[in-house]
Amino acid sequence: MAVESIFMPDARDLDVLSVKPVRELESCNHLLDDHAALMRFHDDEGYILLRDVLDAGSVEEARKAMFAVMERHGLIEPGATEPVWTGTPSPGGMEESPEFSGIARRLIENPANMKLMEKILGEPACIIPIVQYRAYPPGGSITGVHQDGFFSPGIRNYKPVWTPLTDCEREVGGLMLAVRQCNRGFFHNLAKTPSSIPEGVIPDDSWATTDYHPGDVLILNPCTPHASMPNTSNRCRVTIDTRVQSAADPRVLLADIVAADTDSIRVRTTDGAERRFRVDDDTFIRIEHPGVRQKRADYVPSAAPGKRIVVVFDGDHAETLRRASEN
Repeated sequence: MAVESIFMPDARDLDVLSVKPVRELESCNHLLDDHAALMRFHDDEGYILLRDVLDAGSVEEARKAMFAVMERHGLIEPGATEPVWTGTPSPGGMEESPEFSGIARRLIENPANMKLMEKILGEPACIIPIVQYRAYPPGGSITGVHQDGFFSPGIRNYKPVWTPLTDCEREVGGLMLAVRQCNRGFFHNLAKTPSSIPEGVIPDDSWATTDYHPGDVLILNPCTPHASMPNTSNRCRVTIDTRVQSAADPRVLLADIVAADTDSIRVRTTDGAERRFRVDDDTFIRIEHPGVRQKRADYVPSAAPGKRIVVVFDGDHAETLRRASEN
């Protein structure tokens, strides 16, 4: 990838509502048994769309578990089998709520689904402890245009995985992405905070989407610009965003902070081991809010002992420090 930096202090931010997908995403099921061809498509087009490939029982289990949380908050009627919205407003900030804990892990680590992830990676896979649960009612939250790799520097051999648990047609607000834009570097505007993507840098005719269904999987190239579409239906969007990485060379761990200063951080991993990582100006720190980068000089007060974080590392260097989410 040709890494480019965009520095446009006077540019207007790209309004996600102005983006109109004009292309249809292509199924890659026919490439599943040819890993080299699958990766060529991924590297060139910027995505892998697989239709009806997840274990049906595991998808239904995940749907029921998410519906149970949605019922508690009044978003859907008790016993509903479709996510028809009741009109009750959604409580904010539920994407990484511990109420959903374990749903994504059980889905991805289902033996049949894990075999699928291994086929996609071309090697043994494991889940990354970063997940967002989307239970978005009509007219609700819209994720703006972004590239996952910009916010997760240092993660290698990984794939962002997007999974619908119910029918997610265009009007329900599924994902749209910019095809063949993954090899042009990062489009995020370094002249602004937050570093939104500006108008005019992504071709209008590159945007594509499709109707998604339970059992489908959308794998994104970490450099592919993408966003959600507005939900104009009468149903809630019910989807999961997670990531898988190489099990042989994992670069991400879940840990609790032991101590932190401006030059280093000590953490205790979930197996009880204590590790120390260097922190410098290249470390992408976002332990207070998952979407906002913190300055190294300012992060220590928010790095309280016992706080659970995700560490992306290369050797003893912390590439990214991120607030943890519950898988």
